[in-house]
Amino acid sequence: MRKGILCMVFFFASQMFAEIQDDNFEPEQVYQFEEVSESAKEDSKAQGDTQISTDERETNKTSGRLFTLIELLEGAKKNYNLEAKELAILQAQAVNRAAYGEFLPTLDGAYQYQDTDNPSMRLKAHTSSAKANWEIFSGFKTYNKVREKGLLYRASIEDKEHTKDQLFLNIIEQYYGYFTNRAQLLSLEQKRTQLESSIKRVERLYNAGLTTIDDVESLRAEVLATEHELANIKMEIEKNKFMLSLLSNTEVEALERKSIKTPLFKLDENRHDLNMLNFQAQSAKYQARQINYLPIVSVSDTYVINSDITKNGSLAFKDLPPGMNANDMLPMIQRSFPLNQNQIMISATIRLDALTIYRQNEAARLGYMKSLKELAYKKEEQKKDERMYRKSLEIAVAKIKASEAALRSANIAFDNVAKKYDAQILNFTDYLQSLTKKVEAEATYNQALNNYEMQKAYYIYYSGQDLAQHIE
Repeated sequence: MRKGILCMVFFFASQMFAEIQDDNFEPEQVYQFEEVSESAKEDSKAQGDTQISTDERETNKTSGRLFTLIELLEGAKKNYNLEAKELAILQAQAVNRAAYGEFLPTLDGAYQYQDTDNPSMRLKAHTSSAKANWEIFSGFKTYNKVREKGLLYRASIEDKEHTKDQLFLNIIEQYYGYFTNRAQLLSLEQKRTQLESSIKRVERLYNAGLTTIDDVESLRAEVLATEHELANIKMEIEKNKFMLSLLSNTEVEALERKSIKTPLFKLDENRHDLNMLNFQAQSAKYQARQINYLPIVSVSDTYVINSDITKNGSLAFKDLPPGMNANDMLPMIQRSFPLNQNQIMISATIRLDALTIYRQNEAARLGYMKSLKELAYKKEEQKKDERMYRKSLEIAVAKIKASEAALRSANIAFDNVAKKYDAQILNFTDYLQSLTKKVEAEATYNQALNNYEMQKAYYIYYSGQDLAQHIE
């Protein structure tokens, strides 16, 4: 009897080993990582080649073209936020040009109709005038206003570039977040395939009376839990694609993974947001200079044309004093309403409300000092960020090496555990733990690869370098 049972166990164990050899699981989905050292490049090349087949399968599923990172960044240049910033630049440019126009003389025209009726007379008159005025000295207000608006115009240009840099960084975050989620999805699909294959084997063992129902139901429960994780990951991938579509103004269905060039370790203080703050601070300085005690000197020339009050009944006298007639009063009225006259005037104006001017100047000056402090803080923050993300790059490289070694160990351990489990040497708990570690190791390795790309992007952004020039 014992010999019969042993023969049966040996028969089923041999069948299980044969099925293991016949099963064709998907290869491990990992990405190619270009490391500084040559050995890391060679180690990751074989694993990274599988990404090509992954991209091909994804294209077949979505029936759409693959978008690279540089294509997404090109599409982002049509983002509505950037178009709004371009309009803001045009607005600031128009304001700047209008400020230059204040150096030029002004020309005003006027027309007036007068109908005067009093106990002495009734007068109907028409008056037309043209006035040319030139402010030859504005107390440097116009000069400082032009400087202020010019700096605000330059600040608007830097603001647009800063917004573009932020937009590019957001796209890169979503781009590599997509591939991190995609790698986790493939690992979970691999886990589900292995669990489903194990269920078939365990069901045959259960039908033969060689195992209990607990192992079968435990495997089914784990498959359902994996399905739940898969649904969550698929939702995260869709979120990544939706955000990329919004940011890049492009309908994104499938992506092709590209790397970011390793940046040079240098600090560029001409970062766009710092330039914007600098221009805004300088504009506040010139705004404060517009509030002063200097006089305003202007020259004006006014030419007036009046209607002839002696014609068409324009003038009628009432109740003249005894001994006077209309001809006696007419010359005096005509001197007040000449047919034409030209008046040239030079005027100087100074505002004596000293307390108000002092307070306004003080407020503007304090605003300028506040802007300088904010700029100084941002410069110190940039130096800190540059050191921090340089260190983050070093840590990211170390994480890749550690996770790569952990993945190799997890694969070797799982292969041994799977063989022992199929031979009924180990129980289901040991098998599931090893499978979980393998899946987690794959996810950690791919996450480390994408994290390294993100750390490069962060360093490029915060050190003031151009992100677009570092995309392969």
